[in-house]
Amino acid sequence: MSEMTPRRLSYVARIVLVPLGESGHRLVDQMAAAGLTEVQVVTEHAPNEVAVRDINADTTTMRRIDELATESDMVILIGSVLSQVPVGFATTMAEAARQSGNLLAGVLVDQQDWDSQQGAEAMAVLRMELDMLVSITQVDLATAFVDVLKGGYRTAGAYAPVLSTPRI
Repeated sequence: MSEMTPRRLSYVARIVLVPLGESGHRLVDQMAAAGLTEVQVVTEHAPNEVAVRDINADTTTMRRIDELATESDMVILIGSVLSQVPVGFATTMAEAARQSGNLLAGVLVDQQDWDSQQGAEAMAVLRMELDMLVSITQVDLATAFVDVLKGGYRTAGAYAPVLSTPRI
């Protein structure tokens, strides 16, 4: 058997989290408290501009949405109360991500108000705009899901396994 070593020892996807309303912001705070790191959080600021911060920081910087999407690998919209979803902002983020070739995901934690008119509209928009939509019951599952998409938890000195292929 010959051994091949991977070109990269680890991979960390550049993820942008988009809280969908107040429920989304609460979820992001809970994810940060649970230890999620290396994720950017955005908040709508102007039609083509967002406030960006690291998930574990309070300081924000203003960025153009298209530039932020170009510099990221995935955009994940997260929320709970569907009637709070800022449909226009969600659509704008999805369009920018799609133009940059990003994976678009949605995470709904213990979703609520899906049967209201606003909630039904938000759900229709999310289903149309996103590549994947995950509905789960607990924020710790959302934290683990985002961490896996990011590339997983790392410890100092840990390396990716050596890949081996059989001789042909």
